[in-house]
Amino acid sequence: MFRGIDVKAVILGIAADLAATIAAMMAVMTFLGIGAGAEDLPEEEARQLIESTFQEPRYLLLGGLLGLLGTMIGGYVAAKFADAAPLLNAACVGLFGVVLGIFLIGESPLWFGVIGILLTLPAAVAGGVLWRNRNQARPI
Repeated sequence: MFRGIDVKAVILGIAADLAATIAAMMAVMTFLGIGAGAEDLPEEEARQLIESTFQEPRYLLLGGLLGLLGTMIGGYVAAKFADAAPLLNAACVGLFGVVLGIFLIGESPLWFGVIGILLTLPAAVAGGVLWRNRNQARPI
């Protein structure tokens, strides 16, 4: 039905996207000390402290850029492991990100959510293009 889509490659790409994004966000939180001392707070207050910190524009933009980088990595991985049509498989990772973004849009300012959704698919395809440009022998 969906010729060229390699489910395994797409799942690996989605996993890479999520893992890279979570790892990057955790590294930023650790490096910047976001949530430091939160372990002394009740769980709900600690969560609110971390969420409010990430609503500040500089952290919001940093998180968005790291999320898009994670999506590029996911697109790259999907393209790498696809049996055929690497860009199509990279785009599938982006489509998953768009759907996820639509469900999570209420957790951030509307402008940020819309921009993130609009850039997710191009970021995933850019990862696929990066893989393709490094591996010209495989078909598009």
